[in-house]
Amino acid sequence: MDTLALVPGAVGIALSPLTVASIVFLLGHRRGYGSAVACAVGWITAIVVALVVSVLLGERLPAPSADGAPVQAIVALCASALLFGLAAWQWVRRRLPDGSPASSRWSRAMEAIGPARAFGLGALLFLSPKLFVLVLAAGLAFGDADPSALETVVAGAVFVLVSGSTALLPIVLAVTLGSYARRALAAVRVGIARWGSLSLVAVLVALAVVQLVIGLVGLLGPR
Repeated sequence: MDTLALVPGAVGIALSPLTVASIVFLLGHRRGYGSAVACAVGWITAIVVALVVSVLLGERLPAPSADGAPVQAIVALCASALLFGLAAWQWVRRRLPDGSPASSRWSRAMEAIGPARAFGLGALLFLSPKLFVLVLAAGLAFGDADPSALETVVAGAVFVLVSGSTALLPIVLAVTLGSYARRALAAVRVGIARWGSLSLVAVLVALAVVQLVIGLVGLLGPR
């Protein structure tokens, strides 16, 4: 199985600013460690469920014919168009009516979230068109390759690990570095509150370009 086909989706999911922002902000509160861990677990659980569903869907799609367009290429082109649209929408709504950054509202909402609600938040954060498209593309890659059971488990585990790495990294740093991590996390929270919306636009555009290239290569390349 070509694991490189899974890289764009895994990296795209990992670069989800809202998830990273939520965990970083949760770590800054009194009950933050438990809530941050619960949010990360909910996020990773949602990735696993979505990937399993996508793989099962990819296995049931018909194999592309010699003269037909690969399903994965068509999905990638559709994903590119959707991601470009989401980037434009995010650019328009990046500020609230009072002129403050839209991400500042999210930082205030994190203050009242405990572990139980944080788990649900982590799972709900996956309910995004961008993430569904990326995990669907990964599932189709499994279906096209038709790997063995062992290859599926290993590739799936790597995909989930990479996708969830950015959610786990702030927690690991906070636990291992202790008080030394507080200043860095505080700086990250300030940066997210100020630039979070713009960084999401940049990530969406980069992912759209990657999916466009994948789609064009799959559509126009030799079959």
